[in-house]
Amino acid sequence: MALRRKNALVALSAIGALALAACGSGDDSGDGGDGGDSGMGTLTIGIANEQPYGYMGDDGEAAGFDPQIAREVLSTMGYSEDDLEFKVVEFGQLIGGLQAQQFDLVAAGMYINADRKEQVQFSDPDYCTKESFAVEAGNPKDIVDYQSFAENPDLTMAVASGTVEVGYAEAAEVADEQLKPYSGIDQMYDALAAGEVDAVSGTAATVSGQVNSRDSVEAVEAFIPKDAAGEETLPCGGFAFRLDDTEFRDEFNTELNKLREDGTTTDIITSFEDADGNPYFTPEDVELANGLTVDDFTK
Repeated sequence: MALRRKNALVALSAIGALALAACGSGDDSGDGGDGGDSGMGTLTIGIANEQPYGYMGDDGEAAGFDPQIAREVLSTMGYSEDDLEFKVVEFGQLIGGLQAQQFDLVAAGMYINADRKEQVQFSDPDYCTKESFAVEAGNPKDIVDYQSFAENPDLTMAVASGTVEVGYAEAAEVADEQLKPYSGIDQMYDALAAGEVDAVSGTAATVSGQVNSRDSVEAVEAFIPKDAAGEETLPCGGFAFRLDDTEFRDEFNTELNKLREDGTTTDIITSFEDADGNPYFTPEDVELANGLTVDDFTK
């Protein structure tokens, strides 16, 4: 949000300010203002410039597996490419922007969890992924998981504002002063390179993509984070909608499930690879998501 945001992948910086103009409508259908050849109206879709989940490509077009899946789903609902407008903001601004009707949906691989379900409603998950950390090459601080920080109060980690990684750290009882929040992915990795933090938190997919494009850092072995009770979580992500857009969410979810069942989401998600040609996600990651519904995530 998320086995996230989960989460897949290329060092692109997020646009810091929310665009208030030309945004989607606030009606229950999810339709926006005039425009688009289909006559359905414009839909504004929020993404956070995080590969491979959702980001702007060098050609200025939205890329990543969630925008690609969203296009497939929305086309079956009658929307054309001209009806879709993608907006990039920092991840921590996605939910607020959705609530403020600046977006009609979010396609950013957002993890589904109980706190977020109080603010927005989700589709069924389309992927699951593990967590990881980017650390100095050789991992001299022996960082393994969030418990590593709880056991060593001298360690610090970079966290992206508004992400589930903050919650994972809190569940592991990592002290607040050990968490260094940043607004964007590039800033976190710059801090690691400068020795300002000992690790950067994130989904295994995001961390893998980042370390492959940077020198002197590596990813720790991927792991499933635990909740406050010590139980493994369900780090899976989906599409987010406003709480009052149930009709739109339900129609989207119906079409999404057709793509989950016929293998389309698996084909799309597993097609994204890191710089070495390794897929960020396995078919098993998608199969796990396909066996779950949004109701499997505690309310």
